[in-house]
Amino acid sequence: MAVDKAAEGLVVGGPEGIIALSAGLVMGISALAAAWSQSALGSSAMGMVAERPELESKVIIYIALPEVIALFGFIIAFLLASSLGGG
Repeated sequence: MAVDKAAEGLVVGGPEGIIALSAGLVMGISALAAAWSQSALGSSAMGMVAERPELESKVIIYIALPEVIALFGFIIAFLLASSLGGG
């Protein structure tokens, strides 16, 4: 009987499974995009700070901006995942 109750959960091919898959894809793709952009910005920003140390405070802002992409992805994934429990 416990197996029957557990089988009534998420169905991979159903709409709940597609929502769960899309939430995972949103989080993964946004994190990869943030990492890719941060790697390009980080190396060039550190080169600029090595030449002009007075711009360090502005460079930190530019390095932190790609993290917003991952944060937005997390928020969207959370909203998608929370729609699963609502029925």
